[in-house]
Amino acid sequence: MREARTGTVWWVSCTLVAALLIGLGATATAGEAKLMWRKTDTSVALMKDGKVVWAHHHDKAVGKPHMKVCLVDGTELTRPWPMPEGYKGYDHTWHKSLWWSWKFINKVNVWEHNQKDTEPVKVEVVTSDDGSARIAMDVAYHLPQAKAVVTEKRVIAVSAPSAEGRYHIDWSATFTGAGKDVVFNKNWYGGMAARMAKRTLKWVFRDSEGREGQRGCARKRSRWIDFSGKLDGGREAGLAIFVHKDNPRQPPPWCVIQGMPYFNPVFTGSEDYTLSAGKTLVLRYRMLVHPGLMTREQVEAEWKVFAEAPAAEK
Repeated sequence: MREARTGTVWWVSCTLVAALLIGLGATATAGEAKLMWRKTDTSVALMKDGKVVWAHHHDKAVGKPHMKVCLVDGTELTRPWPMPEGYKGYDHTWHKSLWWSWKFINKVNVWEHNQKDTEPVKVEVVTSDDGSARIAMDVAYHLPQAKAVVTEKRVIAVSAPSAEGRYHIDWSATFTGAGKDVVFNKNWYGGMAARMAKRTLKWVFRDSEGREGQRGCARKRSRWIDFSGKLDGGREAGLAIFVHKDNPRQPPPWCVIQGMPYFNPVFTGSEDYTLSAGKTLVLRYRMLVHPGLMTREQVEAEWKVFAEAPAAEK
């Protein structure tokens, strides 16, 4: 069953199954997961037992669409945006949880500034009963009151959470210059970025080459980085970012900042990238949300699955 209505919470979980079980003489346990969708004209969120699992925000008035990423119990992994008053680590207010942003386009800074003019001009959301979703949007990059210099077709496919609470976010972006060549200028950050929640317990960055920490991973080339550690109460979890093997300039260098914490694969870390008129640039990523820790071998195996997966837009 597909849901297209907005502004209302819709159950998408075990309600029907529970009714069938009861009809067969079985009893649904009180601890069964209840997944539901919460939709508005500018957002979609997967909820479990009243708490957000993930949420995508695409408000034209705000600009720069972004995602809140949590564990299935509602524990936030990414930093909330907008940040609540008194939040520890209140800095770089343009860091919007999990998001995409170029740093410079034609030497114009669109990272700190130009928020509204990284504009979601069209958004289509399809949700499924199992908790999976597909978000397709057109994004226009332009200066205030000016025509777009770059357009993007973005497809985000979020998997249903597994029984263990693991899920992934596939992010595919196809960029096209709007009528003439466009230059994405060299810089040591920008692109697919994650600003993580501030925690008292230390988490560790680990990359595909076996390096660890900011010193080991920053500005080094790798296929993926996993950021994981202990949560309050002793539980463990993490978020990994995978870069697809078919991306240009693979594998990329990474910007890694432990103190924020923040990490992103940097597409223009080494040199400018010129997108010629009439040509396209396709970039694909996967974010893996995992309760518990994963070994390097386990993360590498997950990256290989992603590397062979069909594109989300198909």
